[in-house]
Amino acid sequence: MKSPRLHLSEHFPDLIARAGYSQRAFAREAGVSHSTIMGLLHPELHPGRRGGMQRRTAWRIAQAYAAIARIDPEAAFRLLIVERPVEPAPDTGVSP
Repeated sequence: MKSPRLHLSEHFPDLIARAGYSQRAFAREAGVSHSTIMGLLHPELHPGRRGGMQRRTAWRIAQAYAAIARIDPEAAFRLLIVERPVEPAPDTGVSP
């Protein structure tokens, strides 16, 4: 069974703005690229991405938010990161 995909919460833009950060400034603070944040927020505009993020990236984002919001990193992870099951590939009718 595959690990669930990690995605940004739908509340991410508001939480970051409420903390006084633009998405670009937050990306710098978290040590991830702005294009990574944009790809996570708008996956439909980035067809080359598989969707979701690696756990390491999710923790970078959570730890940066925890520092600026002065909350526990675990709480920041729960606020910002959503785990979704990996959807099975469509059946093509061809055996491996």
